[in-house]
Amino acid sequence: MKKLTRPVAVLVAAVAGLALAAAPASAAPNAQDQEFLVAAHQGNLAEIAAGQAALAEAATPGVKEMGQQLVTDHTALDAQLTAVAQQLGVALPGTPTPEQQAALAEVQAEDGQDFDTAWLYLQIESHRATLALGERELAAGSEQAVKDLATASAPVVQRHLDHALMLARELGVDAVPAGTGGQAAASERPLGLALSLVGGLLLAGAGVLVARSHRTTPAARRR
Repeated sequence: MKKLTRPVAVLVAAVAGLALAAAPASAAPNAQDQEFLVAAHQGNLAEIAAGQAALAEAATPGVKEMGQQLVTDHTALDAQLTAVAQQLGVALPGTPTPEQQAALAEVQAEDGQDFDTAWLYLQIESHRATLALGERELAAGSEQAVKDLATASAPVVQRHLDHALMLARELGVDAVPAGTGGQAAASERPLGLALSLVGGLLLAGAGVLVARSHRTTPAARRR
């Protein structure tokens, strides 16, 4: 019996090794996961920049206060997001989208109350777009760590949206109702800012999908 001890131990170890090898590896992030990580990261960078702009240029104390809130909260959210992206091997851009940068530059071209009004329009629409991005991730994402990011960020983003809507009411600004396509906007210019930012989020997601399609195998292309 003692002679069988070592061979049996070796056999058990071999079987255990085969079982570990056969175990499924952690699922790679799908296209939706990658879209969320890239777009949410750029959204965080855009909100941090917008918050800094409000701190420097807003005429209303409430807008300045919200600007600081954006800087604090989106810095924290982005730290969590970048850690997950690094773990999953998803490369993140270093700046907001060109559309997001252009939208903020247009807001910064305004002064005083006009700046505050344009800034609030931008925040209302950008935070609505971010909430929609999170909903798409929860519906179609495959990586639980990324879905957890969407779940954790939603109440923060909703709080910012509620704050912006409250400030808009206090300043007599007509907020663009969700789902109206912008028909209720008081002017075309703030709406254009909002739509350019939403377009930036959509382009970020499209870029991820195009990048994945370029990695299709030659055999698949021949078919």
